[in-house]
Amino acid sequence: MTLTARWSVVAMTDLTTTTARDLLPEWRLALTSERKSPKTIALYLDAVGRYLTWTETQDLPPMRRTSLQTWITTMLAAGRSPSTARIRQQAVRRYAAWLLAVGHLDGAPFQGMTSPKLDQPVVDPLTVAQVRALLQTCQPEAADVPATARPLRHARDEAIIRLMAETGIRLSEVIALTAGDLDLATGLVTIRRGKGGRGRVIPIGQATATAIRTYLAVRTTQPHADREELWLGERRCGLAADALYRSLRRRAERAGITGFRPHRLRHTAAHRWLAAGGSESGLMAMAGWTRVEMLIRYTRANASERAAAEARRLDLGNL
Repeated sequence: MTLTARWSVVAMTDLTTTTARDLLPEWRLALTSERKSPKTIALYLDAVGRYLTWTETQDLPPMRRTSLQTWITTMLAAGRSPSTARIRQQAVRRYAAWLLAVGHLDGAPFQGMTSPKLDQPVVDPLTVAQVRALLQTCQPEAADVPATARPLRHARDEAIIRLMAETGIRLSEVIALTAGDLDLATGLVTIRRGKGGRGRVIPIGQATATAIRTYLAVRTTQPHADREELWLGERRCGLAADALYRSLRRRAERAGITGFRPHRLRHTAAHRWLAAGGSESGLMAMAGWTRVEMLIRYTRANASERAAAEARRLDLGNL
């Protein structure tokens, strides 16, 4: 390709911010028809909307590599996390790919562009003592109070904490559960649509099943027990993800656990599985992972501790 031809392609890929914004409803329809989750669609549209607003204020063409690189650099310099910058950059690149596919662009402006490098912090799993302290915050203060007489939030949160700590189920997957997803007789929970649209069936032990049964008994006494959602809030509505997040954070504070996020329960479940001798393939099936990289990411915090315990069991020096 000649130099003149290359420059003609760049010019043809230019799209005004106004035109790019006007095409967003069409892209939303395309994403919906592809069965992208509502959360993913909202995330993509928010990121692209932010980018188009920024290019408009900076008087820059949106479908230029230098424009996107400048936006990402500006975000990072302002203190945004690399993961946020990465997600937003990927959303803009996906939008550009769609524009190219449907004929609104004659070239791929961001082809070959790499994403911001992510930090990979080590997330320590909770200890058994910390999980027990978290569960203790769900117990009634009076020892003679029957389990089924506890407030809804206590019975609910105990069931959720046990479920997350045992199986590593994601917070979003917890919220999406319905009563029909439970088979407590056989100890199975069905996740209809996990991350990436993948479903799976996960087993639960007796303690978790008992906690869920206790919650269900309390749930039947609620005025809004006819709702489809499994987990109820205390204001005649279903339980939202942010409300559960806040509830678990408050319990962690009362339990004296610092740096707590509900996602640490997923790390905890992964570590305990391997520490107890569970297989890596079994853990991947439980957690809903399709790549080994995710297993390594979630379990590397205590990898040396588990390796030392395994080495002691193997006792290979005993010749």
